[in-house]
Amino acid sequence: MKKLIVLFLAVTVASCTYTEKIKDGETAYDRKQFSIAIPMLTKEYKKAKTTQEKGKKSFQLAESYRRTNQYDKAAEWFAIATNERYNADAPLKNAQMLQQAQKYEEAIAAYRTAGRDAGNSNKYLEQIAACRQAKQWQSDAPNNEFLIETLPINNSATDFSPIILNKDQIIFSSDRAESDGKDKYKWTGQKYFDLYEWERSDDSIKRFAAPGINPKFHQGNLVYNKDQSKMFFTQCGSDNNEGIDFCKIMMSEKNGESWSEPKEVRFGTDNYNYMHPTLDPDGKWLIFASNDKNGFGGYDLYISNWVPSENRWSEARNLGSAINTKGNEVFPYLDLDTLYYSSDGLPGMGGLDIFKAPKVYERWKDPVNLRAPLNSGGDDFGMVMDPYTLKSDTVLQIGFICSNRKGGKGSDDIYRFAKRLPKLPEIPVVVDTPKIVMKLNFEGLVKEKILSQPGNPNSAVTGYKNLMGATVRLSTADTAWSVGSDVDGSFSANLQPGKLYFLQTTKNGYFSANDTVSTMDIVLTAENPIQTVSKEVFLTPIYKGKEIVLKDVKFDYNKWDIRPDAAIELDQLVVLLKQNPELNILMTSHTDCRGSDRDNMLLSQRRAESTMQYLIVKGISEGRLKAKGFGETTPAAVCECTACTEDQHQENRRTSFVILE
Repeated sequence: MKKLIVLFLAVTVASCTYTEKIKDGETAYDRKQFSIAIPMLTKEYKKAKTTQEKGKKSFQLAESYRRTNQYDKAAEWFAIATNERYNADAPLKNAQMLQQAQKYEEAIAAYRTAGRDAGNSNKYLEQIAACRQAKQWQSDAPNNEFLIETLPINNSATDFSPIILNKDQIIFSSDRAESDGKDKYKWTGQKYFDLYEWERSDDSIKRFAAPGINPKFHQGNLVYNKDQSKMFFTQCGSDNNEGIDFCKIMMSEKNGESWSEPKEVRFGTDNYNYMHPTLDPDGKWLIFASNDKNGFGGYDLYISNWVPSENRWSEARNLGSAINTKGNEVFPYLDLDTLYYSSDGLPGMGGLDIFKAPKVYERWKDPVNLRAPLNSGGDDFGMVMDPYTLKSDTVLQIGFICSNRKGGKGSDDIYRFAKRLPKLPEIPVVVDTPKIVMKLNFEGLVKEKILSQPGNPNSAVTGYKNLMGATVRLSTADTAWSVGSDVDGSFSANLQPGKLYFLQTTKNGYFSANDTVSTMDIVLTAENPIQTVSKEVFLTPIYKGKEIVLKDVKFDYNKWDIRPDAAIELDQLVVLLKQNPELNILMTSHTDCRGSDRDNMLLSQRRAESTMQYLIVKGISEGRLKAKGFGETTPAAVCECTACTEDQHQENRRTSFVILE
């Protein structure tokens, strides 16, 4: 199902790509025609003569198998790419594919290898813990309250997203051969996704005769309001053939026996994908997935409410970090006040897992993994309840899920599930004693600077504002986990007394920040069982290509050696570079206008090189650094040299750095 998060969810290949003849595997791979690329790349790998060429072909093969949900094959080729040392991501992707193939012991070993290759043996502790948990859930599956079974309607095609129309009819999405339209989608080699109608009485299948369904595009995720007077669905593509088309939520209204032409539901922002709509019972809320850049990462879940006075849906609002992660949250479904959805950003069994989250004080929070057998190492998603099927005295719920797990007939199949009454354990007779709950709460807040001149890193700080979407990684000597900052910048966790916790806070576009929280002196007692530790974390935006002045790096007259007071400032830059190992910088030095142009240029170059050498001695790789002196050519304070004040001369005599693209 991962391919649907990129393929069905975002159509990004121009129409000419489909008609132009593919001559080699790399071209097919570049154009995302993975079903065509696999046999070509296999032949090309066998003919490859150099290690570099073999590594490239093996990595492209692994990615092609991954994009077509063939996890065993993908793991095999990522392992080959790892041995060829072609791509730094290959060891991690090998581990991820083994996890999705439910080979958990092999995945644990692969995560350890990936961590060692990355220079941090503890880097993937969370993934290793998830593999161990998934293995335990597999063992516990026979005692889980859920039972699942495959359906006779599944075939070798991709079948997903069922919606129960009534007691006899179920609508679902599929790329089976009966789909309308002559074209095939080159990614999979199958037809475009279309809507189908399943008649339950005789298991017959036919195309769903819905209005405005265009066979040239992908359609799916159909949903109705309570009285079935409005219909919403996802459509990917447009008639513009502009090369990049987006997935949008379409709506059609019933007028008598006919339906209106579907129109796009707009949420205030273009150039993002909107899909997987679900409605609350009263049709007041619309929850869906989107890859808006202001989210927490990947696809997030958003909510919009109907505004009757303006006859429109409101601007989309993010459901917050209690639901969303830096991974993908997709395929939401509302059952009364309970939100079901799929995520690959929370600890799970491998791919997308199904979670449920209750509504608490107008917010959905505290998601729970529904475990095996409902979840698997593959992608599990699209959960819906069946209100029409009669239930027995021992069955609480009946519904459907979708999955590309092992043992299915196609890429994605639809499964029926039944939730049974849990077995009641035998309760021994004991003396009832009061239980004291002890808890050490950690409450944090992530903030960023407000500059007097937005976009100018050298301007004054006028205050701070809360920052959503940051990831805070907490670790000790023997454990590690991550939490995210919510829409108000807050995050929380439970800690243990007597520990030293290391915090690493990250967000795309910001410098990472490291800090510590100590609970060494905290003791929980019956008299004081619940205590709270708080912390504020400050992140600074990364301004690439802009000069950032080191205000306390000064040099003696006509000299370029590092003074002790300058070393203090440069040591802070060393820490910053070590915390952000992906950044490369240009060290720069500038002089005032006094002296000859040639002497000033030579002096500034020596000073820039001197600061660069200081960073190298302190452990920063030379490959990350460059040095350049600008002499008096780029003054910060512009003035006639003879009329410049001493403060202006001082402003122009500066040492700075620039973050390189």
